[in-house]
Amino acid sequence: MNAQIQNTSAHEVRAAWIEAARPRTLPLAASGSLIAAGLAAARGAFRVEIFILMFVVSVLLQVIANFADDYGDLAHGLDDETRVGPKRGMQRGIITPQQMKRALFGTCALTFALGCLLIWVSFLRGPALDGSAVAAMGVFLAFGVAAIAAAVFYTVGPHPYGYMGLGDIMSFIFFGLVAVCAGSFLYLHRFDAASLVAGVALGLPVAAVMNINNMRDSLDDASKGKRTIANRLYELGEGCGATVRGQRVNGEQAMRMYPTALLYLSLILFVAFIFVVKGFSLRTFVAGAAICLSFQPLMNALAGIVQEPDHTKLDRFMAPTSLGTVAVAIMVTICLVVA
Repeated sequence: MNAQIQNTSAHEVRAAWIEAARPRTLPLAASGSLIAAGLAAARGAFRVEIFILMFVVSVLLQVIANFADDYGDLAHGLDDETRVGPKRGMQRGIITPQQMKRALFGTCALTFALGCLLIWVSFLRGPALDGSAVAAMGVFLAFGVAAIAAAVFYTVGPHPYGYMGLGDIMSFIFFGLVAVCAGSFLYLHRFDAASLVAGVALGLPVAAVMNINNMRDSLDDASKGKRTIANRLYELGEGCGATVRGQRVNGEQAMRMYPTALLYLSLILFVAFIFVVKGFSLRTFVAGAAICLSFQPLMNALAGIVQEPDHTKLDRFMAPTSLGTVAVAIMVTICLVVA
C-alpha cells in the first residue's frame, strides 16, 4: 500500500481528492440556501453575508458526508472489488484511512467555525427576535452540531444510520427541511410556515438522488448487510406479488415507484409554495407555470430511470437528477424574487 501511494503522481492524488469530494453533488447541497434566500428576498429581509456563509456551510456539509461515505464504506467492507460504481480514491489506495480521517476532522472544524460565524452574523443585526437571541443562537448551534454529526455518521461508526435505511430520510431532513426552514429563520428571525412547504418540496428530490445511488447498489448492498429503502422495496416487490393494472410488480419496478412519487409530490408542493408566498395573481400563475417547466429535466431523468431495466446502470441518471433539482431551486428562487 505504501509503495503504491509513493508511486502515485501529484495529479492522481489531487484527482482522487476532488473525486472524493464529489463535485457533482455539491450544487444540490446548496439548493436550500437558494430557496431560503429567495424567501427572505420576498419578505424584504435578504442579506448577502448570510447567503454567502450559508451557501459555503451547506457545501462543506456535503463534502463531510462524501468523505465520511468513502471512509465508512471502505471500513465496513462495502467498497471492495464487487462494488458496482467507479472505484474511489481510498479503494484504490491513493488516499489512506489516516489521511481521510484528518481531512474529515479538518472539514468538520472549518464547517463548525463558519457555522458559528453564520449564527453570529445573523443575530448581530436584522429583525428583532420575539424571545431571547442567546437562546436562539444556542438552538442553531445545536442544529449545526447535529448536521455535522449526521454527515459523519451516515456510514461511519459501529452503527451507521445509512446502513439501516435512514439515509434518504436524513437527507430529506437536513438538506430539505432544515436547510430551508432554519435558513429562512436566519434571515427573518421568525418561523415562516411557507418555509415548511418549501423544505418538504426540496427534500423530496434530494431524497430521490440518494435513492438512485442506493438503487444502483441495491443488491450488492443487501448482500453485505447494508439496508436501504431501495433494497427493501426490491425485496417487497419480489415477495408480495402485488399487481398494477393486471401486471405483476417485480422488485425493479417497486424500487422505481418511490422516486416517481417523490418527484411528482415535489412538483405539486413547489407550485403550492409559490401561491402561499405570493398569493393568487396572473404573475403567480405564470410563476407556477415556469416552475412546472423547470421540472422537465427532472421528469426526463425519471423517465430514463423507469425505462432502464438494469438497476446497476442507473448511475448515469444521478447527475441529471441532481442538477435538475438545482435548476428547480433556481427557478423557484427567481419566481420568489420577481413574481
